[in-house]
Amino acid sequence: MKALHQTYQQSMKAPELYGDYWFNSAPLSIAALQGQNILLFFWNYSSPASLRILPLFEEWYATYAELGLTCIGVHSPEFSFATNRRKVEDVLKKLSIQFPVVADNDRLIAGAYRISNFPTLVLIGANGNIYNMVAESFSVLRLERSIQYLLRQTGFFGELPPLRSMESERSQERTAIEITTGYLHGSLGNVEGYSPELPSHYEDPGIHVEGKFYAHGIWRAERNAFHFEGEPNEGYLVCQSDGENIDALAGSEQKSSLRIKVDGTSMQIEQMGADVQRDPKGNSIVTIGEPQFVSIFRGSQKEKHTIQFIPGSSGMTFYMFSFFRDQPKDNGDQFFYNN
Repeated sequence: MKALHQTYQQSMKAPELYGDYWFNSAPLSIAALQGQNILLFFWNYSSPASLRILPLFEEWYATYAELGLTCIGVHSPEFSFATNRRKVEDVLKKLSIQFPVVADNDRLIAGAYRISNFPTLVLIGANGNIYNMVAESFSVLRLERSIQYLLRQTGFFGELPPLRSMESERSQERTAIEITTGYLHGSLGNVEGYSPELPSHYEDPGIHVEGKFYAHGIWRAERNAFHFEGEPNEGYLVCQSDGENIDALAGSEQKSSLRIKVDGTSMQIEQMGADVQRDPKGNSIVTIGEPQFVSIFRGSQKEKHTIQFIPGSSGMTFYMFSFFRDQPKDNGDQFFYNN
């Protein structure tokens, strides 16, 4: 995937931050911050890609805030449950996030900045103009050099911290594929296709293509989710792993068990993600309640597997599957993040 890395002309004014509410700070504005450099982090807590970039942004906040860089998170949720103020507060506490965060529940701020990829980082100069915008694959080193350049331009003459090492860039690189299940995203592989907002009966074709998910039983397709409406243990979703690890974003109307099968049988211990347990019958299960990411499967890159997700009750909803590998790559020390 090509890098999205743009340097803007001085005439590109940064839009204002008209959000729903703020966390960790009183409301901030671009106009009031005139004369300061600003780094915006467009993210949402239900995005694995955002969570992978979060430690980097936190590190820059901890390193550069006292040197004159204002760091602000813009939380632009993809799913309706992530607009709940209490849930966002809980996540911020759980992740020990200290930087200011503005809720962009209708993605109005993201729209004003023409953000379509999450996460995206936007660097704004002291004159209020957008200086740099990066998303997808990008060079951490290049962006941090831009931060330090702007700090020098605005009169900081003290000692700047060392730039992140290339070894760090390589070691933290990982590749990922994210599959959102709803009908707006076209990831369903069944020949029946989507029937938006209507319960439909699906048949597992038995042949599965990577990058797609397949349904069996009675399911209802929503804009950004797939909702189980069948009898317990009589339906499932299935996907193919080509050695990737798999996390799932799922929720249930009432706390319920999700049974996992690999190649038609219970999981082996080494395959079990952090949230998988064995029940007394030897089944591999995950307890699903409020929507959250659960660690399902840990794969070997030399093996292909078929993974089944079997709801233990009606009312379970699947939002996204994240397939990823942790592996260093030799990219000429160029990219930190590759989604």
